[in-house]
Amino acid sequence: MQEWWISLSVVEQVLWGLAVFFTVLFLLQIIAALFGLSHDSHTTYGDISYDFAPSMFFTLRNAIVFFLGFSWGGLACIDTNISILWAVLVGLIMVAINLLLLRGLASLNEAGNLNLDNAIGKEAVVSIPIPEKLGGCGKVNISFQGRLEELEAMTEDDAIPRGQPVKVLRVSNNSQFIVTHLITKD
Repeated sequence: MQEWWISLSVVEQVLWGLAVFFTVLFLLQIIAALFGLSHDSHTTYGDISYDFAPSMFFTLRNAIVFFLGFSWGGLACIDTNISILWAVLVGLIMVAINLLLLRGLASLNEAGNLNLDNAIGKEAVVSIPIPEKLGGCGKVNISFQGRLEELEAMTEDDAIPRGQPVKVLRVSNNSQFIVTHLITKD
């Protein structure tokens, strides 16, 4: 191992040192992200408008990715007798790929807040019986905004037993559905 190291030029030794160091940092970064210990992607990319703000280029993550690409690209350039300046291009391409991937991931980010008004007019099924004449709350299972929810509901009509279909009329001030019997065609 020592003979191999001594046989390398100074440039190769520097590139190997950078490659090993930044590869280890990159792997640690991936492990941290897998276990939820990384916050860089949320704070740096979560709220920006992607108008190519300088702050999105100069991050620790991008520095690690650049030097990872630069060092391994530089070693490849030396092995193939290509100018080491191509290693800078490899590093920049790696940063561009990283930015595109993070931009795509950030676009998947969703607040997940329910807008109850989107349920008005939708059908639901009673899961917990609803007392009559706004006399208390029951619950309904309703699918809206791409997910199934069980939410509180009241009725101005007669009591509605479990399993009955209902229609959402409006949302009360207490964020409860006001529902009515759904007339089914049998």
